[in-house]
Amino acid sequence: MQDTRLHERPEDAGKPSEDAGKRPGDAGRAVSRPWLRPDGLVWILGVSVLFLLAQMLPNLLRLPLGADEITYIARTSAQHSGVYLPPVHGHGAGLLAAPVTLLTTSLLALRIWMAFLSALALGLSLLCWRGLRPAWVLALGGFIFASLAITELSGVQVYPDLWAAFGALAITGLLLQSVNGRWQLRVVVPLIGFISFFVVLLRPQNIVFVLAPTFLAALLVRGWRQPRVLAAMIVGIALGTVEWIAEADLWFGGLFNRITLAGQEPPKFGLTFSLIMQAKTLSGPWYCPSNGACPGWSFPLLILWWLGLLALVAVGLYAAWHTHAKASSLLAVITGAWCAALYILFVPFGAPRYLLPTWALFAIIAADGIVWLATKSDLRRVGAGLGAAFLLIGVVTQHVVLVRETASAAAVRPFIGKANYLRDHGVKPPCVVFSPSVAYYVGCSAPWSGGSINEILKLMPGGAKAYREIHLPGPVPNVWVKR
Repeated sequence: MQDTRLHERPEDAGKPSEDAGKRPGDAGRAVSRPWLRPDGLVWILGVSVLFLLAQMLPNLLRLPLGADEITYIARTSAQHSGVYLPPVHGHGAGLLAAPVTLLTTSLLALRIWMAFLSALALGLSLLCWRGLRPAWVLALGGFIFASLAITELSGVQVYPDLWAAFGALAITGLLLQSVNGRWQLRVVVPLIGFISFFVVLLRPQNIVFVLAPTFLAALLVRGWRQPRVLAAMIVGIALGTVEWIAEADLWFGGLFNRITLAGQEPPKFGLTFSLIMQAKTLSGPWYCPSNGACPGWSFPLLILWWLGLLALVAVGLYAAWHTHAKASSLLAVITGAWCAALYILFVPFGAPRYLLPTWALFAIIAADGIVWLATKSDLRRVGAGLGAAFLLIGVVTQHVVLVRETASAAAVRPFIGKANYLRDHGVKPPCVVFSPSVAYYVGCSAPWSGGSINEILKLMPGGAKAYREIHLPGPVPNVWVKR
């Protein structure tokens, strides 16, 4: 790769937006209100608080636990359960929730805790970009990302994807800080190592899906090769991998057995093309299975807003092309596009949360595009109007999507009711239920996706021969209880 060593000083990276529109007297007002200066931390703090408040909607705080959420928290929950984490996943998301789930089974407490953590993470990941853009521009990018319906939903849930997005945003910014010498390596190197470890802890596939572009940029771009940065990423990735191997020995009968079990989980890994399906899920429905049985588009016209977001990314990249922001813009766009391309080419089902790392990085460049349209383009007033309309339409329509899809998600999570039904029929631990979501609330064990009842029965006290299958009428017909 060619040398793209560009020193992005804050006065260069933010110049289009900071210099535009100045009038006599502006300097005096800036002195009297220093907290409103373009690079003031109040902008990042403000967008983090707004994100927290946006997640305080009653329908989000009351949203029942999802099937995947239950598997993430099952091993660190005050609710006694024999539910296992699927072998292909990592425990990072569950560990984030553990300070609450170990103490209480309160859904409200868990949702508020995750909302607080995600708002904090948004602010910290934006701080990793401070100096590469004025803080108010970063806050604008954070606002675009935080206003997405899938971001707000993921903020209160125990899923790894939003945290992978924060990790991608943070580690990209930290690499650029080290390249430009803005932050000392003794600060940057441990942070890069920790984020690499954390991203792998969330999901081992993130080594390729999230971290690969940053690692390759630090390895291949002349002037960006810093042995300590590369070593930090390697150590972080290695520690995350070692933790996954340790879990394999503890819960899955060893590394090779865990890899075998992970390979049995649907969908089968292979080349595919799911662009239409991924686009369809952006505004609902939020999940389309790989068998093609996907409901109709909830809000098909909203694809125009998403295309507008991509257009703003293109404008932002154009605006940065001949400035000192070129390097950071290129790295953000390449990393975001890399993540999206892998899901489109290798994941045969649709789920918008998988694209959160893409939108987190694209949002920064889209903010650049809005700033350029409003301050440097030949049609500034039109550009400012278009930017304001884009933001307003996004906030309103994303809220509509959030309300509809959250209600839809709540309607298909009757797990507690089914668990009560089993208890009313005398089912109690030790037992096995085919659904992990129902098993969690009863205290039973359950197979993970792609697993079999026989595999779980072998792990139960007394082995498979100690259990018999009973057939119950109603919503959970197949249950295995001790003889």
